[in-house]
Amino acid sequence: MDVFYYTGYYVSLLFIPFVTYILVFRKNRVSLYSGRDWLYIPKFYFAKREVKTYQEVYKNKIKKLGGKLETEINVSSTECTDSQHFYGIDELGNSLNFKLEIGVDHIAEASIHLRLNDGNTYVFPGAKGINQTNLPKNSWKIAGFNLETLEPYRKIRITFNGLLKNISCVDYDKIEHVQFNFIFTSFGTPFYIPQDIDSSLYAAALAKEYWRDSSWKDDMIEQMGFEYFGAMKGFVKGDSYTEELILNLPTSRSRYKGIADRFLVRRMIRILICDEYGNMFNITTKSFKNGCSEFNYGFAYLSNEKRYPITDIDLKLHHIAENKLFPDCIKTNIIVNDKTYVLIIYLHKNKIIKSVNDNKYGYEYYSIPAECLVNTFKGAAAIEFYYEKQGKEIYIPTKKLKEKVVKELPLNFVTDIQDEESHILDLTGGKGNSLGLLSSLNSDSFIIPDGFIITVQAYRHQLANNGNLRNSISRLNDICCGKIEGNLEESCKEVTMSFKNVQIDSKVQENIINQLKKYAEGDEFLGWAVRSSAIGEDSDELSAAGQNDTFLGCQTENEILEAVSACWASLYTYQSVQYRWQHGLHVVTDMAVVVQKMVKSDSAGVLFTNHPSTLNPSQMVITSNFGLGETVVSGDSDPDTFILNRTWDGKICLIDKILGSKNKVLKVTSSGLEQIIKEQNAQNWSISENQAVQIGKVGLFLEEAFGNPRYIEWAFYKEKLYLLQSRAITTLNVWTDFELSHEMDTPLRTKNGIYTTANVKEVIPKGVTVLSQTSTLTCLDWALQKFVQQNFDPLSLKGMITHQHNILLDVIMSLYKTVHAKIHITSLIVDLAVFGHPVLNESIHEMTKNRMGLSPSLAHGTELIRVMKNAWKNIAGESKKIVDSLNFDLSENDPVLVNYNKIEGNFEGISEVAHFHSKTTAISVFYQIIAINIMLEGKTVLELTTEHISDIASILSSCNDVISAEVPKYLEGIAKIIKEAEFTEIFSQIEPSEGANWLNNNCHKAYELLIEFLNKHGHRNLGEMEVMEESWRENPSIIITMIQANLKSERKKKETLSVDEIIKNLKSPKKNLTRTIIKFMVKKMGTAVGARELTKSEMIRAFDKLRQAYRFLGKQMVRNGYLPSKDLIYHLTHKEIGYLLEKRNPGLITKAIRRQRLYPVWQKLQFPEIMEGIPKPEEDSSTPITSLVGICKGSPVCTGIVKARACVIRSLDEIHQLQTGDILLTYSTDIGWSPYFPMLSGIATELGGLVSHGAVVAREYGLPCVVGVRNITKYFKTGDIIQLNGNNGEIGKI
Repeated sequence: MDVFYYTGYYVSLLFIPFVTYILVFRKNRVSLYSGRDWLYIPKFYFAKREVKTYQEVYKNKIKKLGGKLETEINVSSTECTDSQHFYGIDELGNSLNFKLEIGVDHIAEASIHLRLNDGNTYVFPGAKGINQTNLPKNSWKIAGFNLETLEPYRKIRITFNGLLKNISCVDYDKIEHVQFNFIFTSFGTPFYIPQDIDSSLYAAALAKEYWRDSSWKDDMIEQMGFEYFGAMKGFVKGDSYTEELILNLPTSRSRYKGIADRFLVRRMIRILICDEYGNMFNITTKSFKNGCSEFNYGFAYLSNEKRYPITDIDLKLHHIAENKLFPDCIKTNIIVNDKTYVLIIYLHKNKIIKSVNDNKYGYEYYSIPAECLVNTFKGAAAIEFYYEKQGKEIYIPTKKLKEKVVKELPLNFVTDIQDEESHILDLTGGKGNSLGLLSSLNSDSFIIPDGFIITVQAYRHQLANNGNLRNSISRLNDICCGKIEGNLEESCKEVTMSFKNVQIDSKVQENIINQLKKYAEGDEFLGWAVRSSAIGEDSDELSAAGQNDTFLGCQTENEILEAVSACWASLYTYQSVQYRWQHGLHVVTDMAVVVQKMVKSDSAGVLFTNHPSTLNPSQMVITSNFGLGETVVSGDSDPDTFILNRTWDGKICLIDKILGSKNKVLKVTSSGLEQIIKEQNAQNWSISENQAVQIGKVGLFLEEAFGNPRYIEWAFYKEKLYLLQSRAITTLNVWTDFELSHEMDTPLRTKNGIYTTANVKEVIPKGVTVLSQTSTLTCLDWALQKFVQQNFDPLSLKGMITHQHNILLDVIMSLYKTVHAKIHITSLIVDLAVFGHPVLNESIHEMTKNRMGLSPSLAHGTELIRVMKNAWKNIAGESKKIVDSLNFDLSENDPVLVNYNKIEGNFEGISEVAHFHSKTTAISVFYQIIAINIMLEGKTVLELTTEHISDIASILSSCNDVISAEVPKYLEGIAKIIKEAEFTEIFSQIEPSEGANWLNNNCHKAYELLIEFLNKHGHRNLGEMEVMEESWRENPSIIITMIQANLKSERKKKETLSVDEIIKNLKSPKKNLTRTIIKFMVKKMGTAVGARELTKSEMIRAFDKLRQAYRFLGKQMVRNGYLPSKDLIYHLTHKEIGYLLEKRNPGLITKAIRRQRLYPVWQKLQFPEIMEGIPKPEEDSSTPITSLVGICKGSPVCTGIVKARACVIRSLDEIHQLQTGDILLTYSTDIGWSPYFPMLSGIATELGGLVSHGAVVAREYGLPCVVGVRNITKYFKTGDIIQLNGNNGEIGKI
């Protein structure tokens, strides 16, 4: 035996180093095969170690890149690309699949597969179904697509406007105009590639291969990027859809940088699944040309809002469609977070779409829609099959025209239009740069008139040598920014006159005159056109059309010099300054001037290569008139209109023409410009049909040359076509009202969701600004994530959701996250606390179980322990300390961006304060749960009785230490002092804005109490989460109005019961022991309610500090010219403010102004209390319900019976209707309503629970109060005499 033992021992010693050498170090590769062999286990061990090292390397690379991985386009070699892929599907059969890819030298490729559930299916025209092109610069503007990163890794705007082939039409090639606009919003943080691929799954793929040397390590691909899930929300419109077709598509998005798949992959299958409860899976299996024969990986985003890598996939690539014979069904098992999911996918093979790249290293891919089962849940799926295709040619597109970028601008004062220096945008301005690029085309189809550009260096030299001019411009800028007082319009006039009155510097004059001498005048020379060419003018984003001056028909050198001075001056006309100011551009900027030979045009006009109204790229629109085109551009004359049709492959024909009156014609003669009125022009066409087609062909040529739709000014003279100007059409990508209304919507992927306005609308009663959504409410949602879900994803909103700029609560994720097998009493009590009435039923409970799964039994105990631990802490004290420590320390001496970063640096502290409020709220509800469970005395109930609810309300009425109840006490105190001083009548007549000063001068004791109140509660206000709303400290006139209201009423003394009396009056407990335990609980419940209100006050104080910081920042941004008005800051997201400070962006300013205009509409939207599926606002929430059947019923939260006049008020703006002694019927209340409670005899609200604001303050005043009464503001009207029963929750007319 010893012999065999030692023999085996020494053989092993020799064998292990040999195997290690073969697997790790040897370099000669022979062949590969698939399958597990007898060396699989050691191979797996080695592979996993290498995979983890490889993943760590890329993790560090991605970490170093940060946001640049998303925001920058980098392509390092001919084999590398930067690619994006979006695939969205819904349960109705709609889907959108598109890929965009950018390679070296700006070579780009796009494909699109759009399926709509009415059967229409769209792809790019042509046999291949893809569009290859060259870009003027690296950007995601490809083949009609425009991808705009609104927030890295979180939000992308996707627009498309172009011609697509409808392949559902089999009889002929049906080409249609299709436009779609979507906002893609992520569900959370991306999965980064390769670091987030499951390392064991990756290692298993490597270990299955045949290793003959260490080159197996080279099989790990040189790609990095990310994949993640989200939803595309938007619309499709076009020839077949005159009305917007609204879609919400759960989506998988991926972005990869590195070696392109076409160089690496032999075959690939990608599967996207979204089931009816929101489970999403993205599975990829690849076979590499020189690597793994089967590499599977994938990711999951589950219905419980948690994300995981897939840890096992049993999909076998070589068994599925190896020869493009697609199966009817694919079945695979995957493991996610230790749970097995059985996926059965039924392919709709009659709906296959194919796209082909037949170049060298080409490919073909097929997309197939499908239905699926995920375990037993139904869902939608989409499958892509990718195959390599070896073509012969390499696609080399024509390069696009683009401006020249230089490190330092040349110093010359003039440059010829045909010189290469004219291509430098920062030197020659928008118009000059465009003409220079046009001249470089050297086309026989058109002529560019001779001319030159007076550069920005000449303009700067003029300023540098004129101190008075510089000073007047500086003063104008200071007036515009509000740094000094002054009349802006008068200052603009002063600057423009200074330019015109100051002679052009001699050096600049000399350069201009010498340049003029280089051009032969010819027999038909009619003078020069002198046009302004400002920096930022005629850009892709902003045309600045008509803002600066043009002078035609200049004959002499002096006239040209005067025109140049006038062009410079026009940069500071009131309209031009206002235009830049309103778009957040520098008021003080540079200008070049174009000097160009005039064309003695027979006719002239404008061409839009896309229809300017419908944006239809198949229609080109020409407007024309006799003579100069100035009458067309200025709108002085009714021109002829020609509409051309152009096909996707460049064929053009005239489809319509409209004869204009053309009664005014502008001609240029040797003596100057002459306007002629010719009525007979109405009978003649200004251009022929052939000329219209000729213009259209040139338009197509320029579109191809510049890479975008164009606006072109042209002229005909002696049958020759002259081009005078060309710029991009800037209106193609304008934000629609739909996009602006839904851009902030939380992405949803399932109809099996429940959302509510309860609890939320008490503190956020109206639609909120985007700044509030991305600051205060983001901090609040982060707090909910940390507390409710015990994790935190900064790229998502999971507790509070946004819809059309209104805030809602996700009921399942926030309230029913802990799931029992059957409806549990705990959930019923939560309903009572939040809604004021039962909500959870068997249907919702079943939905919750399917989304969240049953909670482990230990989870309930863990939650209990967590809340109990918090109950023993001084959370309110900790909250106050954090708020006291918040220090924004903004300074006017610091750059605006530094102050912005200081604000952002406080978000974590504010979020922690909100987290404390979440804890105290949970503690308060926890004690209510304990109390009701005790009162049940061991009984199992499925519904709480009115007695239970009334008893809890009675117990809570003993809670006296509530900070929010101090508000009406203070105001009553101030009113009492005024009454005692006999100033009631006088003070009631004082203007609220003068009230504080009047008290200071006439009733100082009341004034001192007012100041004490403002110091303690001045951070509170109506709509406390909204940073735009004024706090009471900022605007004490709000408080003065409340004091004046208090002077009209006398507070009824609250009937105070002792704890013993309250316990004795309880109806539901039957045992003395129960009453004894409840008595012990009373103090705990009171303390919890007080702590809840105190942490809420501290949270609002933190929000108010943030509010004041934004106020400061808005003013500073105005002073530095970033914003035209300080209030516009509320209509920018927090991130957008940062983007704007890093780089001025007129598009963002325009967007903010549009939001500001739409904001009143969003504020007025009303949503039902409970919504299932995608939320929808009520059609007309103000329509009364005239038929009252029986009695309305809600939850009693403060006992008592009262009969009185009803006052129905939906918002505090209507508070003037309130009379002393009324029963207030309203939607909900917050702190802003508190001062009016002394006037009331009772209150009922549609929203609210046991610890809602209305309930807390009503108990403080002893007012009968009922909450959760649905549609009460519709059933009753002001003036009805009603009875409110705070004992059983009933309300009815008398």
